Amino acid sequence: MSETRKNHLTIDGGQIKETTDEHVASYKPIPESDADFRTSKSSLHKSKEKVSSDGAEEKLLQKEDEAKIVTRVDMAEAKYVVGDHRNGDAKIELDANKKQFSGLTKEELMKYAEDPFWVRLRWFMFVLFWALWLCMLAGAIAIIVRAPKCAAPLPKTWYEKGPLVDMSSVEDYREVESALPLMEKSKVSGIFAFVCKDSYEVLDDPTCIDQFKEFVAKAKKFGIKVIADLTANFVSKTHKWFQLSENRSSEYSDYFVWAKGNEYDPEKPSTQPEPPNKWVSTLNEPAWTWSEKRQEFYLHMYGEDQPDLNFTNVDVVRQFDAVIKAWMQAGADGIRLQHARELHANSSLGDEVPAGGGGAGGAGGADHTQRAFWRLRHSADPPALDLLLAHWALLARSDAGDTVFTIAESGARPELFVLKRNTSALRPPAAAPLPLRDPRAALPLLRARLPRWPALQLTSEDGVDEELAAFAMLLPAAPVLQLQQLGNNGTSPSEGLLHAVSLREDASVQHGEYALAAAPTHNSSLTVLVCVRWKRGHTGYVALYNAADEAVRADASAVRSLPDALAVLRAPPAHEYVKDLLVESNDILIPPRSSVILSYVPKTEAEN
Repeated sequence: MSETRKNHLTIDGGQIKETTDEHVASYKPIPESDADFRTSKSSLHKSKEKVSSDGAEEKLLQKEDEAKIVTRVDMAEAKYVVGDHRNGDAKIELDANKKQFSGLTKEELMKYAEDPFWVRLRWFMFVLFWALWLCMLAGAIAIIVRAPKCAAPLPKTWYEKGPLVDMSSVEDYREVESALPLMEKSKVSGIFAFVCKDSYEVLDDPTCIDQFKEFVAKAKKFGIKVIADLTANFVSKTHKWFQLSENRSSEYSDYFVWAKGNEYDPEKPSTQPEPPNKWVSTLNEPAWTWSEKRQEFYLHMYGEDQPDLNFTNVDVVRQFDAVIKAWMQAGADGIRLQHARELHANSSLGDEVPAGGGGAGGAGGADHTQRAFWRLRHSADPPALDLLLAHWALLARSDAGDTVFTIAESGARPELFVLKRNTSALRPPAAAPLPLRDPRAALPLLRARLPRWPALQLTSEDGVDEELAAFAMLLPAAPVLQLQQLGNNGTSPSEGLLHAVSLREDASVQHGEYALAAAPTHNSSLTVLVCVRWKRGHTGYVALYNAADEAVRADASAVRSLPDALAVLRAPPAHEYVKDLLVESNDILIPPRSSVILSYVPKTEAEN
């Protein structure tokens, strides 16, 4: 019969303790007479000395030393194994229950997943990730937006592209109307048109402005814009304003420039006083005339019958304000002012000094009776002129699009915008007609004017040169032409000019770089004028103009951006060049009084 046996053992300090085991073992009691059992029991009391198998003597520890040795076994890591239960065999296996860590179970994971701390931590990390991502996105957008970049160039206006034709000297609208088909075929963008002899006439008589409206309507059918040519400086001596001013009418008394004059010269037979100063008119005559009726001098920088208005008087300024508004409402696409630099807007009547200083006169050997002799600090270019031009430029604007407001320049004096005056209101700034008889002399004049993209008219000895008009198409300026320059006696456009005009739409001409040079020639001491245009990634162009009466072979190889070979794009009629013919840049044949235009691929180092 079997029974429960306490066979779990704990080893602690050399003592053996029994523990309950559920294993059941059946055995047969051993008789006490069994000699072997008794012998094994008595063997515990044997000598503490024994001999090992190799013959070496080994001593056992004393009891007090054995007691110091403590062996601890964690039974959670031990396993009791029963062998043959009939014989009572058993053994203890240490670390038998020790297992490798294999991760958390699903139940354990769910316990942590639902823990409030871990829930809050997960949400915090989730929000932090997306906040950082959004910050990075916002930073990238800010860098893209705020990073410096090259803005696209503004497109050129219709008047900057040109060409423009000056028809202001033609007083008959019917003559201008007959030329409209030719100007349309020649791709003319606008014309300067005559309006009437007295710009102020529109304030009293609408007849002149009605004719202008009819002409503008016809011009617009051909795609041509009309710029009204006006003169603000003066009115006729027979104008009611002057008559009222001469009679000292209170409203008009200060409409003109009046001055009392100096004491009369006793050596002269006349008792008429001397003029207030020695100003000289643009006609090289005294600028003052005596009025017997008013007993004062009146100023006229032009003819004696054209008294100057006084633009220090705000009422006079308002009168011309009304004139500008009238012509703009009549359909004008802009205003050009004639004689603007002589507008009297200066209260000072100071004496002029000689241009050369020390009593020496100006250019050309002029004397004190000629305007070129004087420096013109009081009778021209008054400081208030800049404000007047800015004021009128604002009135000349239109909601319909870009409009012109500029002045007509003439004479030997440097243009107003070249003098570094505040002429930003001018659109475009105007240059005086520039002769190209001598390329070396013309080169510095061109270089001083072209950075502002002015309205520019090039002239030759006879003033009418179709070949010069073709050369002007490559300049960074608004070309101003005469009707005769459109070619073929004003009946049909010149094919050569048309080809040059078409280049005005090219990016290299509108927004590209440019270089000007006076190129030498192989067969003479003459030079030719060279204009080169190029833009990165676009075709480059070069125009050469020979102002001489003989053919020359020009060397343009020294001009930057030009390669060794150039392709002919435009040549004079009946010339040996054909389109796309390759020529060497150091040997370009140019006929007399002619222009040649060639194309090329710009050098990379020149583009940069």
